[in-house]
Amino acid sequence: MHFLTLLLVFQVASFPPPDFILKDAKHKEPKSGVQISGGSITIQQGVGTPSSINTLTFSKDGRFLAAAKDFGRVVVWDVLKRQFLCAVDTGQGIVRAIALSEDGSLLATGGEGDNFSFKLWSLPDGKLVRRYQKFSGYARTAFFGPRSRTLIVADNAATIHILDAEADKRLLDLPAQWTPLLYPDGKTLMTTSTLEYNFWSTVDWTLQRKTDRPSGGPSTLAIDPERDVLVLATFPRGVIRLARLTTGEPLPAAPSPELPNFNSSAGGFAALASNGRFLLGHSGGRLSVWDQRTGGTCASELMYSSAGTVSPDQTLLAASKNDGIMATMAGTPRTDGVWLWDIAKLTARCIPGAQKN
Repeated sequence: MHFLTLLLVFQVASFPPPDFILKDAKHKEPKSGVQISGGSITIQQGVGTPSSINTLTFSKDGRFLAAAKDFGRVVVWDVLKRQFLCAVDTGQGIVRAIALSEDGSLLATGGEGDNFSFKLWSLPDGKLVRRYQKFSGYARTAFFGPRSRTLIVADNAATIHILDAEADKRLLDLPAQWTPLLYPDGKTLMTTSTLEYNFWSTVDWTLQRKTDRPSGGPSTLAIDPERDVLVLATFPRGVIRLARLTTGEPLPAAPSPELPNFNSSAGGFAALASNGRFLLGHSGGRLSVWDQRTGGTCASELMYSSAGTVSPDQTLLAASKNDGIMATMAGTPRTDGVWLWDIAKLTARCIPGAQKN
């Protein structure tokens, strides 16, 4: 049944090729934790793969794009110039969380190594500015707060840390909270607890309100406060659903066919674009677009990665492609890197009738 559902989704329509691809600078890659020998694959846990991209993020002005990789490497590109800017060797092992300050002058990183440290770097010189320690787990998500004065960091021990971005100081811990989502105006932070969604003021970090979390424990993926929309992935199948942000009430809108197998544990992403009309994200190992007006869906080829993001102005979709191992096995050229699409052109070519509705 799952196979049939996937087949139906991916036969609806296919992504056009990316408008451009960003590549890492040429460097000597360390030995991968995934090795091919005699046609079989062996995986060494905790080592990682040099070409893997775990997370992508834009600066607020959309000029810079950063990629968190394995082996402690973080790569930053100038998107406007479509060129490599710099690479930072963080020493943090498999890097899971990254954030860029509003003007792109600071980079925040966190990974599974280096005793779960969280670090702040200046750009483009890649010099270490500050190191935060004493985390009980590695950082999974990070972003800068309003005016880049704070850092909001969620670790895998279900604690959200509020850090002072201008000093080596932890301002507040929010225990038993996860999946932080920051409102576009930066004034409100939404977090998830076992039974509730909580909404915090980023001015004084007081709890403003809370709503009941829907039954089944769905994962929160994205929010659209202006249209009162919350994007969820149901458990255990990871099917995409919508709810009202203010109440948690399920909304009737659903893609046809449905988009299954969203894997948040693999770093998948979802985002709303074009005034909330299109939902972009990962589904079944591919990128997907869902047009909420027509119900139509569209899917990319297999990306072998779940990292992706949308630019703050919602004009660009960026997603990583990691086919290094598969290309090696097949003897074909590698196409790994960060693939970028103009969202307006993508949806016009991908969803029949998107421009007419």
